[in-house]
Amino acid sequence: MHPPIKIISLLAIAAALTGCALDNDDTTALRATPEAPAARVVQPATVTLPGNNFFPESITSSLAGTLYVSSITTGAIVRIPAVSRTAEPFVPAGVNLGTAGVAFDDVRQVLWACAVDLTFATPTALRAFAASDGSLVASYTVPNGGVCGDVVVARGDLYITDTLLGLLFKLTTPSRTRATAGTLALWSADPAFKGAGFLQINGIAFDGHRTLYTTNYSTGQLLRVRINASGAAEPATVISTPRLFTTPDGIRIAAPASLLVTENTGALSRVDISGNAATITTLGTFDEPTSVVRAGRDLWVAEGQDLRLQGVVTTPLNLPFVVRRFTP
Repeated sequence: MHPPIKIISLLAIAAALTGCALDNDDTTALRATPEAPAARVVQPATVTLPGNNFFPESITSSLAGTLYVSSITTGAIVRIPAVSRTAEPFVPAGVNLGTAGVAFDDVRQVLWACAVDLTFATPTALRAFAASDGSLVASYTVPNGGVCGDVVVARGDLYITDTLLGLLFKLTTPSRTRATAGTLALWSADPAFKGAGFLQINGIAFDGHRTLYTTNYSTGQLLRVRINASGAAEPATVISTPRLFTTPDGIRIAAPASLLVTENTGALSRVDISGNAATITTLGTFDEPTSVVRAGRDLWVAEGQDLRLQGVVTTPLNLPFVVRRFTP
């Protein structure tokens, strides 16, 4: 258990914990999904989220196009079917005290979620909820009092960032089609993951082959770590960017060497990587975005308003909370 932390630090965790979602590029052993194929419907510009305290943290999508959005403040998770684009309850508030990163697993047919308690009275857990009805299928406590920020499915395993301690954990299950009976263990404690600042690595994405990317929320760095042939972590590399990111939150794969990055200060950017360097192209500006996911031709951006949650920005909330469609 960590020593007491000032409330602003707790809010900083709330503001930074992003859902790292399955990028829908891990196609190994995919099986048929019970979800119906997404019908061709007119996509709205925004989808309204319930209540005045939702503060959306992470967004993910199934291969069929159903969106899932988590609340860092209430713990609730809503589902937004492709055929209606209306938010409906999936996991009610209180099952998780707060929910950070989420990732839909089309093989296991579960939604993975980082269950967090910002008071630290309850340890952080990586949980799996059944796609069919939102029931809890499995729960794995993060060791050593760490805080699960983001999660991604890669090569049949799960990888999570510990944004408080600057670590990467790996969950391996006996069957790649089931979420139960797994083992969550430290995968990498590379010193490159840590830097000055309260929060460390946060967002995480998988390129579909053997490379994971992550970002440091405090330092603004982009990092790469490869999975070697044995499944172990290779040394992490800091990728040179033309500028440091400012509070980088949710990241997603756009192509094998390209990322989508949201910054709480407003920018949604595409990052194109070549070797150990990258270029940054701003695609659009949003209201304190926390995460992004691609569904079909569209990007959906969660406007978490996290800087208002922290008190860094003192302007009134823009209500209702929404996820916003963007077509690049």
